[in-house]
This record gives sequence, structure tokens and C-alpha cells, in this order.
Amino acid sequence: MGMKFSAKLKARQLALQKLKDILLFLENEMCAMGKPLNKAFEDLVKGNYGGVWTPVFDRSGSILKEQSLDAGSAWRTALEEASATLPLVQDDIDLLRDFGELLGKSDREMQHAVLSMEKEKVSAMELKAKETAETTGRLYRNLGALLGAAAVILLI
Repeated sequence: MGMKFSAKLKARQLALQKLKDILLFLENEMCAMGKPLNKAFEDLVKGNYGGVWTPVFDRSGSILKEQSLDAGSAWRTALEEASATLPLVQDDIDLLRDFGELLGKSDREMQHAVLSMEKEKVSAMELKAKETAETTGRLYRNLGALLGAAAVILLI
């Protein structure tokens, strides 16, 4: 049981690390190559770069295309729909909710600034998740082993 809790903490850190990689991908697609936001999302999903984030970006892209909503609304909707499947805590979801607000609404330089700022925010979140995974994860693993040993002693 302790190993499962520890694995969840590690999955959170890996999900945030993957999001940071995705932001770099989007920065290259949108700023360097000049692709529109929905095309960058589409390429991200088709290229299997998204990992656990694929459903969020796939849904965001389809909302942008089908419902003609702005990027912020599409991102929030997709994030809320997928939040149960993402290995994140509610604080992470709350911090990521406003990510789409400035995407696709300005020139390349502004997009670059927005994505860079978001990468910094996600890096800070990842560092916090890594520290939590190391300290709390160790506690969960040790506690699980101790409880297992106590159960064995009680059965003897």
C-alpha cells in the first residue's frame, strides 16, 4: 500500500515533467515554426508526445475546432474533464487552469513569453512534487513495510 502511494507521488512529478517538455514542444511549433495553436495541439497528439496529457490537448484542440471557443475556455474545459485521470493534486489543477488564457491571442514574441512563464511555473511545481515524492514517498514506503511487519508479528 505504501508503494502505491509512493508511486502516485512519483507519477505526479513525471506528469509535470512531461508538461514542461510539452510546453517546449509548443514553443517550437508556435514560435519557431509559426503554426497556429490548434495545429500545434493536433501535431502534439498525432506525434504521441503528450503522454498523460494527450487527452487534455486532444480535447482542447477539438474544442477549439468544433465549438469555436477561445483557447482559455477550451483549455479549462479539457483540463476539468481530464482532471480525474491526471496524477495531479487539486492545487496543481488550480495553478494550470489559467494557462490557455493568453495562448493563440498574440504575436510570436508574446507567445514565447507566455510559454516561458508557464514553463517556469511548471518547473517550480515539478520541483515541489519531486521534494514531496522523495520525503513523503519514503515515509509511505517505510510505513508500508512497518505495517506489513506488524501484521506478520500479530499473525504469529
